[in-house]
Amino acid sequence: MSRGKEHAAESMVAADVGERNVDEQGREIISIKRLLEWAFATECATLDFDEVGAALGIGLPGVSAEHRVGEMLAMGFERGEGVRPDTSFGRSHPHDDAELVATALRNAVPFDVAIWVAELARMCRVPRWNLGQPKLQPRAWSKRNHLGQLGKTEVCREVEYMQGRRKRVRQELWVPCVWAPSVGEVAAARRGYLRWWGALLSVRSDLRRMDLARYSVSDRMPPMQPWRNSC
Repeated sequence: MSRGKEHAAESMVAADVGERNVDEQGREIISIKRLLEWAFATECATLDFDEVGAALGIGLPGVSAEHRVGEMLAMGFERGEGVRPDTSFGRSHPHDDAELVATALRNAVPFDVAIWVAELARMCRVPRWNLGQPKLQPRAWSKRNHLGQLGKTEVCREVEYMQGRRKRVRQELWVPCVWAPSVGEVAAARRGYLRWWGALLSVRSDLRRMDLARYSVSDRMPPMQPWRNSC
């Protein structure tokens, strides 16, 4: 592993307040969230899915896409086609523990969830569950003019009245309003966060059955329902 990765990993572990201890085997104790961020953000681990290779017509059970691509590149170079794998300086393979983390994530949850969790870990972020305080606002907006942007009006009702001997109709206008974010949007955001939390719990359970060389996964988890603490 490169020196830059070593330094970033040490900084990430040091930032994990309260988890700077080591276990009886001398491994760093780290939370599952920090471990995922180390694996995907620092070590740049990747997920592999055999159906990707199958869609390209090179699917082989139990053989990773990277391995198959490497073999094809090597075959092309032997045939004199000028194809050579990139072995330039500054690149290094992910740590073995990072690859085990990626494997555990891929096998613990559905692949679409695994991609989502990995991308969040790569950005060191969590799902957005707090959409802000609901506010009453117009359902639709009119075109902006010199007065600014106003709510779009609609006809509420038509009122008939007599003016002299003539019947007239007056349209009463109103601006339909909604609460944003809506109750459904808030619920969907919270369901997404709980799905992410459950994925981390599943990955943590699987990693505890694996023999990581550098890290030991602790019991620490992100808050299960952070919106309870924010109320």
